[in-house]
Amino acid sequence: MNSYSLIIADIHLQPDDANSINQAFYHFLEHEAPKADSLYILGDLFEMWVGDDIGLELYQTAIQQFAKLTQAGLPIYLLFGNRDFLMRKPFWQATGIQPITEPYSINLYGHELLMLHGDQLCTDDLSYQRARKVLRNPFVMWLFLKLSKKKRLEIGNGMREKSKSLNQNKAENIMDVNGLAVENLLKRFPKVTDLIHGHTHRPDKHKINLSGQSKTRWVLGDWRPDAKIIQVNKQTILFMDYTNNELK
Repeated sequence: MNSYSLIIADIHLQPDDANSINQAFYHFLEHEAPKADSLYILGDLFEMWVGDDIGLELYQTAIQQFAKLTQAGLPIYLLFGNRDFLMRKPFWQATGIQPITEPYSINLYGHELLMLHGDQLCTDDLSYQRARKVLRNPFVMWLFLKLSKKKRLEIGNGMREKSKSLNQNKAENIMDVNGLAVENLLKRFPKVTDLIHGHTHRPDKHKINLSGQSKTRWVLGDWRPDAKIIQVNKQTILFMDYTNNELK
């Protein structure tokens, strides 16, 4: 069988393990991930992460499964999403996952890839970009993590509800990526042939012609509960469906 790596995003794991998303993902980690050479997670692994002291307790099942995989020799890489950018040293130590920083450029089986979560490309959503800039400020993050567990959970849950409410009133195109932002990013990485991201929950494959060069933008799907993920091998890059606990 050909060697391959898997790329996923937007699992949005919940604290309650009984839900279908968590169960599907745990099955994936147990039966599909071990077959790969490596696993890349492009953000929003968790629905909400408001500190390692809380997250390591709420998501014990996932933490244990990640630790089992990495201890068995599977390299797992993760970059931050907009829901879970507060993981720190205790998380990396507990799971064995290796942090990567977006945009992440890599040659994988001869393919020149660029990976990121994708929210920074949604430049038409001005209010979101302003909030993103504030929330990712190192001092703001440091200050937030100094708050009590109770207060952090209250703020986190409040922001989730506010986000849902605001998104319902936004035009669909505003919450998608901006074409010029995509082109400007690719111009910074001229060798890249394939851009891979999540965030928008709009799985698709987009062809881009940039200065006479053909490039592809791949958009990963979320896990609700079926997932659209990517497999990369020496021959090709392809979408795969993870449906009913089976990779197709």
